[in-house]
Amino acid sequence: MTEVLHADIFFFITGIAVIIFSTLLCIAMFHGIKAVKSLRRILARIEEGTEVIAEDLGQIRAYFSEDGFVRRFVKSMMGMSPEASQKEERSKTKRSEKKRTELEIKG
Repeated sequence: MTEVLHADIFFFITGIAVIIFSTLLCIAMFHGIKAVKSLRRILARIEEGTEVIAEDLGQIRAYFSEDGFVRRFVKSMMGMSPEASQKEERSKTKRSEKKRTELEIKG
């Protein structure tokens, strides 16, 4: 009889331990899921920020490239207005487009 009583006590204590362990595991998983969700939001914000920075760096690169800052600086030192350079660029592009169409017609 005492052996049955010892077995019942063992299974009762084991049952309580399993319930407590399961509860603690559920709480830990809940907090872990919350942490992963917030980490995803942070990573999404970082990704958006890097895209904006990449666009800004592209604009800066275009500004300081050969057709950008240096060209504008030289023209301003020579006394040319930016509007004159824009007209000049438009006429160059029109000429190059005209040449392309002539070559396509001939070719």
